[in-house]
Amino acid sequence: MRQFLISALFLTLLAGCSGLGPHRIDVQQGNALDQDNVARLKTGLNRSQVRFLLGTPLVVDPFRSDRWDYVYLYYKAGKLTEQKHITLYFDGDTLARIEGDLPPAAQPASAVEPKAEAAGALPAAAAVPNAAAFATAAAPEAAQAAPAPAPAPATQGETAAPDASPRPSGSETTIVPPLSSPKDAPAYVDPHPAPQLSLKPETDVTQIKPDTMPPFPEASAGAAGDDPVLKSLKAWADAWAHRDSEAYFAAYDASFAPQEGSRADWEARKRRSLSAAKAIEVKLSSPSVEKESDGTATVTFRQYYRSGSYHDAVVKQVRMVEREGRWLITEEKVLSALKDARP
Repeated sequence: MRQFLISALFLTLLAGCSGLGPHRIDVQQGNALDQDNVARLKTGLNRSQVRFLLGTPLVVDPFRSDRWDYVYLYYKAGKLTEQKHITLYFDGDTLARIEGDLPPAAQPASAVEPKAEAAGALPAAAAVPNAAAFATAAAPEAAQAAPAPAPAPATQGETAAPDASPRPSGSETTIVPPLSSPKDAPAYVDPHPAPQLSLKPETDVTQIKPDTMPPFPEASAGAAGDDPVLKSLKAWADAWAHRDSEAYFAAYDASFAPQEGSRADWEARKRRSLSAAKAIEVKLSSPSVEKESDGTATVTFRQYYRSGSYHDAVVKQVRMVEREGRWLITEEKVLSALKDARP
C-alpha cells in the first residue's frame, strides 16, 4: 500500500511538471485601431483629420505618398490571436478610398449626393455610438437643416429602447471637431519625397589648371661676396638643389644634431627625399652673418624651397663652425614661416 501511494504521488508530480513551460507575455504591435475612431472614417476627410482619428500610419510607401497602411497585431502567449489591416488611399489631400478590416458600420458605401447628406441620410452615424457628434462637428450645416428622426413607437409588451445615438449640441460634445480644409489650401506635398538620382557631370580635365606657383626672388648680385661663410652656405644650397647627397651631407659638421630624432633617422629621411624628388629649387635671400667670440658664425636668411607641388618660404638660422678652411653647419632651425613667397 505504501509503495502504491508513493508511485501515485510520483506520477502526479510528473504530470504536473509536464504542463510547465516558458512564460510568454502578451504583445501588441502596430497601430491600436479603436473601433469608434475607425467607424468615423469616411471619404472626403483630409490627411490631418485621418491622422487625428487613427494616428500616424505604421507603413508609408516612400514611392506612393497617396497610400497609408495601418497594421495591428496582437500576440497572446506567443500566438497571433488578432490581426487588423486598414489601407487608405488619398487623392491629393483628400481621402478617396478605404480598404481592409472595417466594422460593418464603417464599410465604404456608394457615393452619397450632397442633397441626400444635407437631408440627414447618415447611416453610419445612426449605427455607431457617439458617431452623431462627429457628424455634427464635421457638417454643422447639415445637422441644423435636418431634424433628428423621431424614435419608433414601442409596441405593446415592449419597452422602448433608449436612443443609441444622442445628438449633443456643439457645446456638449466631448469629441474634438476635425480640422477643416480651407478652400484655397495648396495641394499636399510629401515632406519626405523619394530622392532623385542624378549623375554628376564629368570633369573636363582640359579645364584643370595647375596650382600657380609664386616666382622665387632672384639672388642678389654679390650676395656671397668674398665672405667664406656665405660661400659655404651657397655651396650647401647648390648641393641641395642638384640633389647631390654626398656634397649635401658633407656641408654638415660631425657634431650636428637635428632638432627632432637622431641624426641617423634625419639622414635617412633626407636621402629618401633627395632620391624621390624629380626637381628641387632652393634660393637664399637677405643673408645676415654674425661672428661669435667662440669662433662660430650665425647666419639668418630667407629660404625659398620648391619641389613638385610642394613649396614653402621660411626664415631660417644656421650656426656654422670652421673646419680646415671650410665652414660647416652645426645647428639648423626654422624661426618663422613667410606668408608670401615674394620678398
